[in-house]
Amino acid sequence: MSTQELAMEANEGSGAQRRVVELELKLPKLEELKLPKVNLEPARAVAEQVLLTGLGVGVLVARGVVYAVKAANQAGAEAAKNPSPVVKRLLGLVRGKESAKATPGEIRMKVPVLPIDNYDNLTAVEILERLAQLSAGQLRVVQEYERDHKARAKVLKAVDQRLTQS
Repeated sequence: MSTQELAMEANEGSGAQRRVVELELKLPKLEELKLPKVNLEPARAVAEQVLLTGLGVGVLVARGVVYAVKAANQAGAEAAKNPSPVVKRLLGLVRGKESAKATPGEIRMKVPVLPIDNYDNLTAVEILERLAQLSAGQLRVVQEYERDHKARAKVLKAVDQRLTQS
């Protein structure tokens, strides 16, 4: 039997009145609390040192990258002064025709870039309309391409006339 059951049985048998007990809890206000003072200055000093160290690492890495890039450029320039076959080949890809000479046995292809978009799908009349806007070099490209492909007499004659006028 629990204490509550015992108390109820005692009350029932004795005819005593039951009492109601009220309890009031009062919580303190935040202003009334007395918290200990904590000195955060050491933690701030440590945080500042960590931040400065991180920034320093970033600056050193950036300086190292800049130095490495400059050193790599200098090494590349020195390699270009006395190039090996591989360096010659790579330089030939980015330099003009004067500096990149073909080695014996090397096959070079000339791929024309037509100055008129969608050239193969245009009629002769449509091509003739566009010839007036082309320079002499562009006209020569059109002339060579037309000779090698469709060889339309009207187009070739018009290109020849434009070239003699310029």
